[in-house]
Amino acid sequence: MTGSLTTFLDATALFNGLQQQITAATGFSPVVVDFILAALIIVASVALAKLVKYFVSFVAPRLVVHTKTSLDDEIIKAVNGPLQWTIVALGTFEALQAIGKYAGFIDYYLDRLLLVVLLFVTAYLVNNLINALMNWYKNDISARTETKLDDMLIPFLQKILTAVIFILALIMALDQLDIVEVTPLITGLGVAGIAVALAAQSFLSDFFGALSIMLDRPYRLGDRVKIEGIEAGDVIEIGLRSTRIRTTDNRIIIVPNAKVSKSKVINVSMPDAKVYLGIRVGVSYDADVDRAARIMEEIAASTEGVSTSPPPKAFVNELGNFAVRLVMFPYVSYRQEWVVPDRIYRNILKRFAAEGIEIPVPITNVQIKREPVPAPLVLPAQPAQANRQ
Repeated sequence: MTGSLTTFLDATALFNGLQQQITAATGFSPVVVDFILAALIIVASVALAKLVKYFVSFVAPRLVVHTKTSLDDEIIKAVNGPLQWTIVALGTFEALQAIGKYAGFIDYYLDRLLLVVLLFVTAYLVNNLINALMNWYKNDISARTETKLDDMLIPFLQKILTAVIFILALIMALDQLDIVEVTPLITGLGVAGIAVALAAQSFLSDFFGALSIMLDRPYRLGDRVKIEGIEAGDVIEIGLRSTRIRTTDNRIIIVPNAKVSKSKVINVSMPDAKVYLGIRVGVSYDADVDRAARIMEEIAASTEGVSTSPPPKAFVNELGNFAVRLVMFPYVSYRQEWVVPDRIYRNILKRFAAEGIEIPVPITNVQIKREPVPAPLVLPAQPAQANRQ
């Protein structure tokens, strides 16, 4: 690639034609004409770069002002600087090519220097495009989410990716200039990277767990979750290393993101915040079961906090030893899972008592069997024996 780039951008024929025209018009020597031509090329490239800057900064934004996304605006900003540097670099290359024959050093390293400059300009462009995508995500998507994880993670990723891009560009540039050999350097960086990864294994696992949470979004701030091996609670904070959960008894549990990414997560808040509750009541076999079920449904439907869509429905669940067991499933918010059942049960007790519906309780009869006490054994009296002399 060393000579191919120079050949591709070679403008010798154009230079010769301009040189002849300038020589004919001014009468200067070819050496002076070459330097004048180099200066004109640099001036023209700078002017073209300014023109491109004006178009990208003022004209292009007006063309995309009516779009609904900010991605096109970010891309326009991203290509602005690299385009100008590319034009100036190519113009400088052509100018140096015009006078390179007068300086062997420049002529020898010209194509390599151009390649190094284009490497860094390309790295600059790639870095800008990546930042543009992340800024678009932060402005258009992350702004609509409740979690702050995106806001913390995106700047961190931008710094990491910027460092990686320019380190790779530097390695390739040093290789093109024959300053260092790429293979041993990459090997050394790989060994160092492995050592760093082993030392920061816990942090990296939590970090990639946070990245997984950000992309997959298993929960949001305020959601009630049940994580395998962890008490159920509400998510109050999602950080780079851990997620904080407030349990129903007002305790804070800090769960590493690595554990979250590997565990089964039940989000009670999705697809909505409503859950079924089981209201279980037993009535006697003598009671009107249909009327008892209807009363339960009426009480639940009129209780504050119970959803009417779908309406609560009661069913016969079991024929027990001493009662017919009914179960009803009202649809309520999980945040009222204690309050609503209390209201329903209290009203059921009142209505059943007023309607004469018995709620039986198990009764155990204990009988104590008394064994007859045997009569005491009476031994016959022994005759007294005469005292013998």
